[in-house]
Amino acid sequence: MSVDAFALAKQRFFRYTEKMDLDGRYPGQNMPEHLTEPDRSVEFRLSLKRDDGSILVCRGYRVQFNDDRGPYKGGIRFHPVVDLSEVKALAFWMYMKTALVDIPFGGAKGGVTVDYPALSLAEKERLTKRYAMVLVDELGSERDIPAPDVNTSAREMAWIMDTWRMIHGRYQRGIVTGKPIDMGGSLGREAATGRGVVFAIEEAAQQMEFALPGATAAIQGFGNVGSATARFLAEAGVRVTAVSDSQGAIRDPRGLDIAALRRHASEAGTVTGFPGAEPFARDDLFAEPVDILVPAALEHAIDADNADRIQARLVAEGANGPTTMEAAHILQEKGKVVIPDILCNAGGVTVSYFEWVQNRQEFYWTAEKVDEELRRVMVRASRAVFAEAGKHACCLREAAYRIAIDRVAAAASARGVQ
Repeated sequence: MSVDAFALAKQRFFRYTEKMDLDGRYPGQNMPEHLTEPDRSVEFRLSLKRDDGSILVCRGYRVQFNDDRGPYKGGIRFHPVVDLSEVKALAFWMYMKTALVDIPFGGAKGGVTVDYPALSLAEKERLTKRYAMVLVDELGSERDIPAPDVNTSAREMAWIMDTWRMIHGRYQRGIVTGKPIDMGGSLGREAATGRGVVFAIEEAAQQMEFALPGATAAIQGFGNVGSATARFLAEAGVRVTAVSDSQGAIRDPRGLDIAALRRHASEAGTVTGFPGAEPFARDDLFAEPVDILVPAALEHAIDADNADRIQARLVAEGANGPTTMEAAHILQEKGKVVIPDILCNAGGVTVSYFEWVQNRQEFYWTAEKVDEELRRVMVRASRAVFAEAGKHACCLREAAYRIAIDRVAAAASARGVQ
């Protein structure tokens, strides 16, 4: 990445903890340092034999950031701009996220710097299984549990689970989450992040006293999270008037037909070219005159250059780290409400936790049960964040960090920080 994502994540952490007096509350334990240094960072070379016999060499990463509250948990992304700083930042945000929604996991993240979509299916399988082989002794349902992220899905989780089984000679379904249903995956997991985003939006709308039916929304990114968010917003009566992806943006002030758009994007590989919609510049999506803006792509999409153009009164961070500190300050000055990423997109890891629980019990829930429990977790966490923000007269992001940091610091102190 062009910026040091982890340095920025730490900067935000220290900004919020200045008011929390961690050193005074936990004397001699150096708690701020404990909470901002990963337990372990692994970087390694991956060599992939291509179908034509040539060798592709790329970098692989796994960062196990904090396990004070439970096993490491975090996705794996295969993307050309993945680097160690980004993976550290994502692992850091993950353990903040699991603490905020109060599920018994820590935080981890993994990645490979590779143009994954350009690989053949056989090459993808070899790369994924090679990645799993390098880390096979680090992974486990009681140690470190991967899940899908950018450019990975249930397919890759099945490959990782199979690699672990072949080496260890036994099944351990909880080794990964986000698996295929037939291999112990949970109903509702694929759409969980997007559904959680909408649960958070619904709660914020109640707090802000505006009705969702008839409201408008723009969504940046139309992958798993963005497309699912669009679907559930439309079901809630919201008119999704603009969406974008890596290839372009489209809009229709009357509201896009989300079901048809999802079919088009699946077939064409992009939202561009959708019949009846007006194409426009991707960067202009943030300036759309809508009620709700959902950044659901990669980090730092909202920055000092475009934050002032945002007209939406509610920004729901479907992506991890989509808003820089400078942009967050601009939005706060403009009176915008921002649902922070560690709350807004926590639906995915929450249903991953449900999957892990089901695997341990070998007793599986209905889709309705999954959605009911996810709503309960997201509403509880959202209300806690709004209450904390009111108590300290701060923004929702600072309130979310306060809750998460308090929980992890208490666990670390109780365990002993040696």
